Amino acid sequence: MFLFDNLYETFQWFGIEHSIALVFFLLLFIGIIIFKNRITPRIDLILRRSIAILMIVLEWTFYAWSLSRGGFQTSLLPFGVCAISMYVTAYTLWTKNEKVFKIIFPWAIAGALISLIVADQTFSFPHFRFIHYFGNHGFFMLGNLYLLIVSKFTITYKDILKSSLILFIYALIMYPINFLIDANHLFLREVPSEVAPMYAFLEDFWMIGFMISIFLLFQIIYLPI
Repeated sequence: MFLFDNLYETFQWFGIEHSIALVFFLLLFIGIIIFKNRITPRIDLILRRSIAILMIVLEWTFYAWSLSRGGFQTSLLPFGVCAISMYVTAYTLWTKNEKVFKIIFPWAIAGALISLIVADQTFSFPHFRFIHYFGNHGFFMLGNLYLLIVSKFTITYKDILKSSLILFIYALIMYPINFLIDANHLFLREVPSEVAPMYAFLEDFWMIGFMISIFLLFQIIYLPI
């Protein structure tokens, strides 16, 4: 089946397919802004819950595909920022829980932006892994922006600081766990090769620079809000 054909293991960073995927989600974001006042309660409910279901289906199909390729891998455990953001965003879209939104919003936007731009994967369109990777990252980012713009959820700078603190504590917990399970959740053991040169000058202290970068990205995310 072409959706799972290894012949499509030809992804190029910022190639035509990568660029189209980024433009696609940018256009969806613009669409949310343009049509925000035309979304009825019924359409709102359908959109929110459809996206929540779609993300879960894509994620569990990815699990099944990964297991069929080589058995269980600790990287499949939902401990990374993006996996957590996806599941929590699905819950928030389904329930419209604003308290949970305030915590996950910075994680989701920062995690999705980094993942969509860095694109730490190898398969190109129309392989399922390409659809899953860009689909889930794009949709949990748009899901949070939708709740902000259409549902008019609010987020304050205090919420950003609280979310940052929770992420920092979680990173401290996950750092030793990564070594125990031989994984790289939150990129705490190694940053993606595409951005590694940015932290090379820090040598053994690159992780501090990486964490500061995430915190600064949280601040940048808050600026337009």
